[in-house]
Amino acid sequence: MIHLSLRQIEYFAAAARHGGAARAALALGVSQPSVSKAIAELESLWGEQLFVRLHAKGLELTADGATRFKQARTLLRQAESLAMPRSTALEGQLRLGCLTTLGARYLPEILVRMRTEYPGIAVQVQEGDTETLTRQLERGALDVALMYDLGLARSVRMEPITELRPYALLPWGHTLAERSTLHLRDLANEPLILINLMHSKAYFLSLFHAAGLKPRIAFESASMEMVRNMVANGLGVSLLTTRPASNVSYDGKKIACRALGGKLQSQSVVLAYPAQEEASELSQSLARIVRDRFLQT
Repeated sequence: MIHLSLRQIEYFAAAARHGGAARAALALGVSQPSVSKAIAELESLWGEQLFVRLHAKGLELTADGATRFKQARTLLRQAESLAMPRSTALEGQLRLGCLTTLGARYLPEILVRMRTEYPGIAVQVQEGDTETLTRQLERGALDVALMYDLGLARSVRMEPITELRPYALLPWGHTLAERSTLHLRDLANEPLILINLMHSKAYFLSLFHAAGLKPRIAFESASMEMVRNMVANGLGVSLLTTRPASNVSYDGKKIACRALGGKLQSQSVVLAYPAQEEASELSQSLARIVRDRFLQT
């Protein structure tokens, strides 16, 4: 006989995703003792410690717990599928992560196509920086994420989508804007407005450092649109990789966008999945639409 229940597995998986019994209970709408009891019963049944209890910080999966968590996610997906009526159309919920700087440019169009072509798939979106999205994938809180490959991948599998080369942004009418192509040395003495999202900041600074240059940082912002607005208002120049369709800032002023010459490291756009797990049919459907979208770029 099977001596465990889907409810126990669900509670265990929720605790792993949310990093604690209290947070899992809140997400599931149950009591914390119910979640803790389910975890204790599974540890007793399997003879394995599933979590390390961190004082005031919640729960962290052990090596055994991580292995059981992967099995639990697979089982819960199969149970969800079994609970639904048979249908030739794809149905279910897809948890999609997206890098903040890519989201506004690409995600709405992708979501419209998903709704049109796969109306039975409910897409739940979470934006974040690369580090946050990577952690969510590792914990099974996301099924797939659209982001940059910044060498952070640990237990994450990546599918390359495209390469985006950095470009320069200048105020409209700036002397350097008269040229079609610039080099980093042309920008080194200009006040730099730097996007300071985790790892994105390091990437842009690394371009200057690789060229033996030290930029003059005037302002920093976590918002790409704020960076563009500051440039448009003459506060400095900047570098970005994501290119909006219009060279007009949020407040209606023109921006001069110019290509950068020389040997520069591009940013690789990828779809990232939890490692050692096959992409579901839902994730594969999204991947096809994402690939089609970037082929148009």
